[in-house]
Amino acid sequence: MRNVKALVASGVVGLTMASLVAAPAFAWHPQGKITKTVQDTTSNSAVSNATDAGKALTVKPGDILTYTITVNNAAEDDNGQNDMVNTVMTDTLPDGVESVSNAAQRTITENIGTVKAGQNVTKQYQVKVTSNTDGAVITNKACFSGNSSANDNAQNGCATVVVKVSVPKTTPAPTPAPTTPSTPTTPATPSTPAPSTTTEALPSTGPSTALIFVAVVLAGAAYAYRMKRYDKQNSSL
Repeated sequence: MRNVKALVASGVVGLTMASLVAAPAFAWHPQGKITKTVQDTTSNSAVSNATDAGKALTVKPGDILTYTITVNNAAEDDNGQNDMVNTVMTDTLPDGVESVSNAAQRTITENIGTVKAGQNVTKQYQVKVTSNTDGAVITNKACFSGNSSANDNAQNGCATVVVKVSVPKTTPAPTPAPTTPSTPTTPATPSTPAPSTTTEALPSTGPSTALIFVAVVLAGAAYAYRMKRYDKQNSSL
């Protein structure tokens, strides 16, 4: 009786061990994560991962920003069963920035593919700050999606980073002090030239009338005198 019980017991143990060996190994799943940072390339700022306006990186209109996005599979390697496959990263640019490589492009898509256990995949791109609103907060969010190699463990997540716009204050040019307009100088009245006191000589046209008259009178008187003497001499004869 004891032997039978021992055989039964040993059979049960054998079946139990057999079932454990025949069971499929557990498929470890990937552990996808995403992180995002930003740096002002124009000012060579520190790298920032701020997610609120109080700690946001300060940028200026026209600055070039470099966004760095890292997609990570934090799972431990288990014979390839924890690879993250069909991994895609997307980033829709918010208002206030534009892509340096293509200003018309508003959505950036990266087909990353397979991310093995413990692997990091990093993507970088640059944008230009187009906002001119002082104090504007620009929030940029990147997301990823993926799955397990068995297509039974969907992975996804998002990471956000913010920057704050600071518009430099322009110092107005000093207003020049008003100047008292100078009184226009009254032009001097041109002086009238004094009439010349020099009597212009009349052009000579021969003896004047007065001289001719005197000559005639004298000639007449002389003639009369001679006639009177002539008559006197004749009367004495």
